[in-house]
Amino acid sequence: MLSIVIPSYNDAKNIPLAIASANQIKYVNEIIVVDDCSTDNTECLVKEILANFKKVKYFKNSINMGSGLTFLRGLEKIKNKYVLMLNSDDFFLPEAIDRLFEYTINNRLDLGYGKMAIKKKTGIHRYTHPGYKNNSYIENKNELLDLLVFDMYIPSFGAIINYNEIKKFYNIKYYEKLNYNFGKPFKAHDYDLFLNLAKKKKKIGFFNEIVCVWSKSEDSQSGLKYFESGDACFESAFLFNKYFKNESFSNNSLSSIELRIKGKYNHIKKAIPKNVNIHKHYETFLSNIENMKKLNSVGK
Repeated sequence: MLSIVIPSYNDAKNIPLAIASANQIKYVNEIIVVDDCSTDNTECLVKEILANFKKVKYFKNSINMGSGLTFLRGLEKIKNKYVLMLNSDDFFLPEAIDRLFEYTINNRLDLGYGKMAIKKKTGIHRYTHPGYKNNSYIENKNELLDLLVFDMYIPSFGAIINYNEIKKFYNIKYYEKLNYNFGKPFKAHDYDLFLNLAKKKKKIGFFNEIVCVWSKSEDSQSGLKYFESGDACFESAFLFNKYFKNESFSNNSLSSIELRIKGKYNHIKKAIPKNVNIHKHYETFLSNIENMKKLNSVGK
């Protein structure tokens, strides 16, 4: 069976749809809602819902911890082997998640993911990403390289994880170390986790079907504020520095990664002073790219 973890903060407006979509998945037998110390009526609303749906369990942080630590707190509560995260402002396509779960189980995947659609004012639209392939696959590409080249194309709320493969290391201590090494609260915790699994050569499979819907907003992890703050650039640089070691990437691949992260930097460089502590991750990234290219040239 499948567990759903929903971190939420001041999102009473959207969370009913998120919970309802999770409740319609036939393989789901528990829905863990972790309220990150909301000040709106999230608590009252969710408690009304769980009075009618036994699958739903509600927990509330005593202080605001951020989405990463809140998700980890939810993981501590699950009882199943497989887990799926859902942002409280997004929602599932239940029958598609059921098929993704069957695909994950039948192929004994450590991580099985599908595609997402995007909700806009004009309706729900197909979302295209260069990281998506044209067909379902299992372990037939370099997932680590593709995640570094194409950015975060695996939707966290469309990715079923074998919890046994992460519970030994993916905990609050891990996330606190991630924050410390980055120099401030790290937002792309899901991107880091998927890179970690790819680095460890875990069995990853892609299910070529839309399984979830992203309700994009300026405040979301992939929203405008995330890019304008510089976090999108510096977190990407940090993650490359964390995972590139002992890998063999061609100069073409390195140039693609460099172009992607430089593009983010060029967008914010006038607004972000170079003496900001996390700027060092970008400088280290450029040095690592240059050194890898030199090593490739020497090896020819």
